[in-house]
Amino acid sequence: MNIATGALIPKEIYPQQKSKFGFIAARDMKLSPVEWLIEDYIEEDALAVMYGPPGSGKSFIALDMAACISTGMPFHEHTVKKGVVFYIAGEGQNGIARRIKAWAKFNNTETPENLFVSLIPAKLSDTDGASQVKEAIQKIVESTNLKPTLIIIDTLARNFGGDENSAVDIGDFIRNIDYLRYDWKATALIVHHSGKDSVKGARGSSALKGAVDAEYEVSRNSEDRIVYLTAKKMKDAEEPKPVAFNFESVTLHDSAGKSLSSIALKLTKYTGIMPIEVKLGKQQQAALDVLQQMHDEEYIKAQQYGEEQNVEKLLVMDWKRKCEEAAIPRQRFSDVKKTLLQRDLIRIEGDYVFIVRPLSNPLGRPERTDSPNCVEIDQTSASAKLSLELFNEAK
Repeated sequence: MNIATGALIPKEIYPQQKSKFGFIAARDMKLSPVEWLIEDYIEEDALAVMYGPPGSGKSFIALDMAACISTGMPFHEHTVKKGVVFYIAGEGQNGIARRIKAWAKFNNTETPENLFVSLIPAKLSDTDGASQVKEAIQKIVESTNLKPTLIIIDTLARNFGGDENSAVDIGDFIRNIDYLRYDWKATALIVHHSGKDSVKGARGSSALKGAVDAEYEVSRNSEDRIVYLTAKKMKDAEEPKPVAFNFESVTLHDSAGKSLSSIALKLTKYTGIMPIEVKLGKQQQAALDVLQQMHDEEYIKAQQYGEEQNVEKLLVMDWKRKCEEAAIPRQRFSDVKKTLLQRDLIRIEGDYVFIVRPLSNPLGRPERTDSPNCVEIDQTSASAKLSLELFNEAK
């Protein structure tokens, strides 16, 4: 058993033990200090999870951490231990390349050499899938003599292959992650989605929370457009203070010389987030989540290609199709749509659907998706407050 996580590790990866079971006197046990990869945040030889809703910025933070550790640059005023990072990406290698280049330009440094990104996702709930990942890492270790310090899995859903609500499947996943990092005593950081009820933390089985050494929440405030990183669990150390980031636009040029944009994180003053509790029906909340994710995807796409965001790209028929893919019954869509309309949470005009609430637009002022002229919402109105609360909860 891995003492740090409590997860079972396959017997075949253990070295042969010649000594027999025994005890040591408590007074003879050494008290070792905590060893940090990122001071106060990420420990060496540990298992951590960082969760948040779609579009909250968790992948940006994970890549920022990866780039800082692989170059030895401080992570926003927190010292790091320089090492080799392996980033298992579920999708979007082109987007990752832009974000890494943007990080390097924003921080006035070279692109990290000791950061390796996977070409395809992995199936880490499966032993064979984990073995393939370990073999790929081992080849780089043998050819470069560089041992992994940090392994990032982004996201759990894209690199899983099992049932997130199953304690058994999550147990297999954790065991395989421990198998990946065991030989090198590397830290693993799992990027994950938050549940429908963000107060309860990461999505899926609570077995994940029980297994990890550290847990972090990433959230985004629609009012001030700031990203927050908050420690929710630190097994062997005090929880650090929350930190906050702004998104800063970075202009890049591709190999053909064409200009494009990406985003980098900039440390800013932490002001805190007021907890909000709002009740929505399960199907209504799910449909609103789907619409928000569609909007976030369009926004990020626009930023990556340096285009103006076109909110009219959100077609009702696309929203309906996405809802069906999210297991919202087809026969319930009409009722859900009607309720959200009555609550003044969406507006439908012709073939298009708009979210009636302030956007979390990191590079601009708060706006409404139902207003092409970006008319600012009246924060004093009851309807606006309800929309803002529901939007924060849905994200």
